[in-house]
Amino acid sequence: MLISIVLISIWALLMFRSGVAEYKYYQSVKTLEPEIWEKLGSPKFLKIPLVFISPKGSKLLRGISNNAICELAHRHRQAGIQFLSYVVLVLVVSIVYFKVA
Repeated sequence: MLISIVLISIWALLMFRSGVAEYKYYQSVKTLEPEIWEKLGSPKFLKIPLVFISPKGSKLLRGISNNAICELAHRHRQAGIQFLSYVVLVLVVSIVYFKVA
């Protein structure tokens, strides 16, 4: 029971951290690079992540030279990788545990 609580707490913390990093990244593009935000189509709500991963959006975002936005993009990517790595690690350990047990 304690192990489940710890695993879920870590999962929730990493997911929250990833969400905050994503929100900060999107808001920085919106406020610091309004012309790129306009070229992306001024997305709203659930459409925002889709625009950022589309080929056209990715190409526009790679052209950003603002250091603050680049740093937030790096943190966003790093938080996402850490979250996914944790989920994969827990799944692999669980599969191995239940195969052996």
